[in-house]
Amino acid sequence: MNFIVEAAKFPVIGLAELKWHLRIEHDHEDEYLIKNIEMATSMLENHIECSIIKKKYKFVIHCEKEGSPGRIALPMREVDDILSVKQKLSSDNLKSISFSIDTDRDRTFVLINDTKFPIEIEYTAGAIEQAHEIPGDLRYAVLQIAKNIYSCRDEDILESIYVKNIINKYRSAALD
Repeated sequence: MNFIVEAAKFPVIGLAELKWHLRIEHDHEDEYLIKNIEMATSMLENHIECSIIKKKYKFVIHCEKEGSPGRIALPMREVDDILSVKQKLSSDNLKSISFSIDTDRDRTFVLINDTKFPIEIEYTAGAIEQAHEIPGDLRYAVLQIAKNIYSCRDEDILESIYVKNIINKYRSAALD
């Protein structure tokens, strides 16, 4: 399970930008629209397997076989730093373990030896650290996904013809 420990310092798109895109002038749905931006960003990042903006993640994995060495692929590309690798001895007891890092193309792997406990890896991923560095097409993809979430018009938001070409550019394998 991969989850965000420390959120991005800014959103990919702002509330005002989404409201302009949707032609909304009232304020009573602002909280809902902010959630749409968060969901749209998360959907896009999960689909392209890459954090748009640098974030801190925690990835917990259960090893397949007791006592076996592991090569653990981190779910996000653009990994910036591995902060810690720990054995989870119990729900509140963690022990740091030694590890090494391997990369293969754009994937990062954490290599561990001889463990039987779940492993918890904290890492940072994402290349963009400033709002002005976000590519316009990724901003547009988030706008379109958020729009589709808001309007519920498309059954599969990520299949939108407007978003599909943008996503393919940032995804390691092309969509079918």
